[in-house]
Amino acid sequence: VYPFTQAVFGERVQEKLKATLLGLSSMLKEHPEDSFLDFVSHYLGPAEATRIIMATGYDALLLPIVSASMAYDIIKKHPETQNFTENAGNQWLYATGGYAQLLAQLQSHAQAGGVEFQMERRLLSVEKSGDDHMLAFSHKGDTQMHRTRHLLMAIPPSAMARLNLDFPASWSPYQYDSLPLFKGFLTFDTAWWQELGLTDKVLMADNPLRKIYFKSDKYLLFYTDSESASYWRDSLEQGEEVYLERVRNCLQQALPLNGLPLPDIKGHFYKHWPQGVEFCLEPEAEHPAALLHPDGIIACSDAYTAHCGWMEG
Repeated sequence: VYPFTQAVFGERVQEKLKATLLGLSSMLKEHPEDSFLDFVSHYLGPAEATRIIMATGYDALLLPIVSASMAYDIIKKHPETQNFTENAGNQWLYATGGYAQLLAQLQSHAQAGGVEFQMERRLLSVEKSGDDHMLAFSHKGDTQMHRTRHLLMAIPPSAMARLNLDFPASWSPYQYDSLPLFKGFLTFDTAWWQELGLTDKVLMADNPLRKIYFKSDKYLLFYTDSESASYWRDSLEQGEEVYLERVRNCLQQALPLNGLPLPDIKGHFYKHWPQGVEFCLEPEAEHPAALLHPDGIIACSDAYTAHCGWMEG
């Protein structure tokens, strides 16, 4: 069972958030074009709207491109925030040993059926050549060409936009965008958070750490998007010492340490995704199951489909 559906907030914050979101939900149809920030501001004022949205832990909900209905959909479908909605009882599952073994099994299954995998290649361009398509790939500094009769592409919008395929104009009437993500992992000599009652919980922080996860007795993780993700990328560009000092300061602000010093960080690693989440700007529209180029190329992505259209990683 995925544990992080139990979020820890400041005093009565969760109750207030749940009551506010429930109370405003009946007005959604009256604001089909408003951003979530404008929607909440209309009823509660800008300052309170910003405070409420920041408390959810997702900076993306402040963006003009995130509509009120899209924001409610995001809140309902994330384990950390589902308790604000009617989805509070939803159970989440995850692979305890990670997904590498599953992916390896799927690859072996596909190869047994005759599928060929060519790894570490980046698609550079696609040209029409008679009835075929000519693909140029970069591989270890060399350019390799590949000819194919049928072409089905399963790459995200940001990668499609870098190709010579006039995306999205020649593919779709809709527009697409992306947000950065940043995850930082920290290890310590002891699982000191157990004494604070934070084991397998997520703490919502009113600072750039945003969401802090305490994974059993193993590690601490913070997970951010949008402006907070860019903040941590910029911190790393100033040096690892600057990054770790800022992480420590934010942890000390967010944690109920009761005056005790934060234990030393033993080790850490991180991951920054410049296009961490890809999505369609018109999530309410009637989307096709796949996009079709005039040259007969098919493109598939979560970001193109009829659901809310957010794809991570």
